Amino acid sequence: MSRTSHHLLYIATCLLLTAGLSVHAKSEGHELITKMLDQVDKVNYQGSFVYIHNGRMDSMEITHGVIDGEIKEKLVSLNGEPRKVVRDHEETTCVWPLRKLVTVDPSSFYHGIPTIVPKELGSFEEFYKVIPRGMTRVANQYCKTLDIKPVDNFRYGYKLCIQPDTGMLLRAKMIHPRGRVLEEVMFTELEYLDSVDEEFFKLDVDTTGFAFRKSTYTDDKSNPVTDNPWQFSNLPPGFTVSKVTQSRMPASNEVVKHMVLSDGVATVSVFIIKPNSPDKIREGISHRGSISAFSKGIKDLQITVLGEVPDETVRLIGSSIEAKE
Repeated sequence: MSRTSHHLLYIATCLLLTAGLSVHAKSEGHELITKMLDQVDKVNYQGSFVYIHNGRMDSMEITHGVIDGEIKEKLVSLNGEPRKVVRDHEETTCVWPLRKLVTVDPSSFYHGIPTIVPKELGSFEEFYKVIPRGMTRVANQYCKTLDIKPVDNFRYGYKLCIQPDTGMLLRAKMIHPRGRVLEEVMFTELEYLDSVDEEFFKLDVDTTGFAFRKSTYTDDKSNPVTDNPWQFSNLPPGFTVSKVTQSRMPASNEVVKHMVLSDGVATVSVFIIKPNSPDKIREGISHRGSISAFSKGIKDLQITVLGEVPDETVRLIGSSIEAKE
């Protein structure tokens, strides 16, 4: 389900000590974010949300439960093509009744509500400022607005609305450096539940005669690269390489090297692959919604840089990659 295949990435706790804020403002923002993080995987709830992106709006019904310490989710589309999704800690199953299709993927691919808010804030205070705003109402519940503003044009900003009593994130926007809203997630209904029966998370669809497609992808975490032959001559401020892995494409068996760069909030992936033909190497910038991509060739290799960052960020990272001598 494209971008609806992710969870709301929650802001991680850190020292929200930005120079322009008062002591009270720092404490207020820090406490709200800390509470949000503490509650995100502990709350049972049922509701509806809208996800606005790429000029369209998806409306979904969601039930989120914690059973024996494990998170389970069920989503049902309320507009567009009918679909139902059930997720646990291992697998995500999506049923498309009109297509008579069932897909099963690792849950690492899918995290429920769309991702438009960062989950971790490594060196956060150096590159972002948190500005508490006033109270507003979302899904008939009051929440406190926080503006998260980057200090440069290499990363996106965010506007969050967190319910003070529960720590629930009720609304989130991703903001381009030029001020336009790239994506927005907002609850329209929300009810807290004491508990959720496990039976509720079973698919109630007769899939007789449906085609089943199960991902054969192997998580590349099991294949770390200790001797990385690539380096970057000029990275955006704050971005460093956090992980290097390689895996094989299930269909073609081609080896793909994957580097992850992050500033502690934004994450950028670099993929390096040798295509079957040099004619298949692509060049230039492209983007879809909040995702920017930069492609270029180095000898017979295809380099692709992509992430939820502005064009300038992937262009600089892609232009600076080079083989170690």
